[in-house]
Amino acid sequence: MYKRSGIFLLLIGISIFFVPNVTASDNSCIDCHKTISPFIEIQKQFNQIRVEHLEKNVTCSLECHEDRVRQLATANYQQWSESVHALKGVTCENCHGGDPKIADKAGAHKEMTKRTDLESPVYYTNVPATCGKCHSKELQNFQGSKHYQKLEALKLAPTCTTCHAPHRFTLLDPEEFRNFCGNCHSVYKKVAPYDIPVKAEYLMGGVNKLKFNIDMVNNDIFLAKKNGTDVSQAQKHADNALGTLGNLAVLWHEFNLTHFETELDKGNAEIKRAQDIVKPVETSPIKTKAKDTPGFTGIIMLISMAAVLFLIRRNRD
Repeated sequence: MYKRSGIFLLLIGISIFFVPNVTASDNSCIDCHKTISPFIEIQKQFNQIRVEHLEKNVTCSLECHEDRVRQLATANYQQWSESVHALKGVTCENCHGGDPKIADKAGAHKEMTKRTDLESPVYYTNVPATCGKCHSKELQNFQGSKHYQKLEALKLAPTCTTCHAPHRFTLLDPEEFRNFCGNCHSVYKKVAPYDIPVKAEYLMGGVNKLKFNIDMVNNDIFLAKKNGTDVSQAQKHADNALGTLGNLAVLWHEFNLTHFETELDKGNAEIKRAQDIVKPVETSPIKTKAKDTPGFTGIIMLISMAAVLFLIRRNRD
């Protein structure tokens, strides 16, 4: 038994030392950054706080700090590796520059500039142009927004990485918009309109509802077609709604909520038309009115009349 365990451990050791890790081929950015420690100074401070809390037997489970600690203690490489960019093969040099073919740090970073440099592709005012190399439609819509105009004037304004966190690039959930937009649009910051955070959350919730309704109506179309119903027109409306949904993600970058709501309403109208075809409102059958039957009061009156007639006849006898 011990001999078999020893052989098993030996095989594991051989696999660790001799089986190479899967990485992007010939990309020094990936090879290097995956080995960098995720713990910078502020992250170490957070971890030290956790240790001190545990040593003092503090009952707090640190749920209030958990998200912040997790975010700070996650390496840029790990965030990127779990992103859509990683799946699409968009690597470090696409945004930061540098030469991924050179293995040593100095050579790989030679053509790079610090992100605080005005010429850096990831300097906050240059981020839209950097992202726009791939996301051209989003950039075009963003350039027509007031946000972009303020950004061009070097004023405080959101850029791409304000909403799409660097290296993770995730989309916001509807409930997150209130906090993100509220960082500027609030009575405290005096940036109007103040209702933008609530309206943005509402509209993003509407987008999710439209997605759900499209799935539901396509399911209804499938069942109706199976039953021999002509669903060609319904499918056309459903496809129109799907096309509208696809355009909403790009349109959002205009930050024109009125226009966005108009387009969202168009998508919902198309779904309603499709639903009316495959699931028409059932009309209830006309119910014949029941014959009126004497109620309690009527019965009492009949009994009273019968009693009176009985007394009159009895007196005659």
